Amino acid sequence: LTFGYGETPVVRGVSLEVPSNGFVGIIGPNGSGKTTLLRLLAGTRKPQQGGVRLDGVPLATLARGEIARRMAVVPQETQLAFEYSVLEVVLMGRYPHLGAFEIEGPRDFELARAALNATGTLPLEGRMFSTLSGGEKQRVIIAAALAQISASERTSEQPAILLLDEPTAALDLKY
Repeated sequence: LTFGYGETPVVRGVSLEVPSNGFVGIIGPNGSGKTTLLRLLAGTRKPQQGGVRLDGVPLATLARGEIARRMAVVPQETQLAFEYSVLEVVLMGRYPHLGAFEIEGPRDFELARAALNATGTLPLEGRMFSTLSGGEKQRVIIAAALAQISASERTSEQPAILLLDEPTAALDLKY
């Protein structure tokens, strides 16, 4: 992959393959292109050269909803435009699994609460997201990503992908 902002190259000649159920960490100094690389992998930036493949299929040929059902991103920071409860934020992760004008059903609530439980934030489900500490917010966003990639219809040949951009920056050592 090669990508730059204007004339400034940020990612140059990066090549990697992640096996099913693999785990990859990307380290480097601030401004070295880690976030840009994650955005390229998520398909939210288009490479100037090269391409990203998901199970051998070019990411650029897949519908965003199809990608979102398999891949979730936890950004460094999250700003919400409106007031939402913690549960509502996590339920947003279920949107790729809903049809047009479809509302969340019991299974979506079950998956959202399971994700909240996995991040230790289930007791916060009724609180407004804006009232949480930085670490609590980060754990809720991780829960939303977990809810997003939770799907009974996905097969073991289609593992979920979780892209985390400095997910532990605001967390206590316990988490």
